[in-house]
Amino acid sequence: MKKIYLAILIISLLTNCNNSQTKSADKSDRLELVPEPDKVLREEYEKQQELNKSKCIFIDPDTSVVGIKIRNAESTLNILGKQTKLEGDSTHVFYSSDKKQKLGLTVHPGDYYNQVSIFNISYSDNSKQNVRQIKSKEFETEKGIKLGISKREIIEKFGTCYVAKDSTKNGIVLKYRLELPNDSKKKLLTSNNMPIYYATYRLKNDKLENIEFGFEYP
Repeated sequence: MKKIYLAILIISLLTNCNNSQTKSADKSDRLELVPEPDKVLREEYEKQQELNKSKCIFIDPDTSVVGIKIRNAESTLNILGKQTKLEGDSTHVFYSSDKKQKLGLTVHPGDYYNQVSIFNISYSDNSKQNVRQIKSKEFETEKGIKLGISKREIIEKFGTCYVAKDSTKNGIVLKYRLELPNDSKKKLLTSNNMPIYYATYRLKNDKLENIEFGFEYP
């Protein structure tokens, strides 16, 4: 009887051991299926680091749209009216005179009213009613950048110190970046007490369809 009991005990232990090994193997198999970190973001970061090491500096960036100057509240009031009150931690949208373009003005949290830090220009669907408008048919930057221009025209203005990202078969995004200790020839970062300025230009079929530039929130 003792021999039978001992045999059953040994079989039970061997079975549990095999089950444990199987579970470990299954767990190992599952771990192999976990995807690696976002490859696109990693490659973009690596390209930016290579650009920084090459000492290629974005020296003369844009700082205004239709007269509204970056982080200059007075210029915002001059264009939008003295009663304007753009609050912080928000993006305020305005349309062109024909409603075919829209301009996003972002005020960072904690900043003064009307102190715009990021500009975004894009096309609109022209279907909205009762929208806030600016008396300009198109939104153009001080450097002459506007929707519809080509990649060549952007590079002629800002140079080749950018990281390119293919977004679609017929699309490309040019990303310029300026961060301390580097600064523009006008000391843009230092004078505004900001660590990073960026500019992103999204094109489709070699036509600029979205512009965004300004200071990252520190």
